[in-house]
Amino acid sequence: MREGAKLKKDVMITVDSKQEHPDRDDADVYNFVTEGTYYKEGGNYYITYTESNITGMDGTTTTLKVEPDAVTLIRLGNVSSLMVFQKGRRHTSEYNTEYGTIEVGVTAQKVSVDMNDLGGNINVEYIIEVNNQLTSFTTLNVKVQ
Repeated sequence: MREGAKLKKDVMITVDSKQEHPDRDDADVYNFVTEGTYYKEGGNYYITYTESNITGMDGTTTTLKVEPDAVTLIRLGNVSSLMVFQKGRRHTSEYNTEYGTIEVGVTAQKVSVDMNDLGGNINVEYIIEVNNQLTSFTTLNVKVQ
């Protein structure tokens, strides 16, 4: 790829997510592979894919903005949300669903980014709070190839 050429390509995206809840013994586990788009803009990588009924978010497009020390998850469609994962920092955001809007607090305990022009991996471990109550601990692994 010549210098200055825009990086944009179709990729396979593997998503492994495990959501543990303090009030339940079982965890919600999602593992899926989907096609998506991978591109670079302004020095940051972006991963975009369409959600399916596997995640319960059919009709929603998810974009991950990947920076060296932060990952931002942007969902638009039937479910709309913006979550910022930055180690040791708490970010609040609105989570809009067909049932209404809730305020969500997200605190990342781990943000590991290993991305280059060929693809790579993201690993994020975070806590979600709703109304200042711990609702889940989530581990999210995304692989782009």
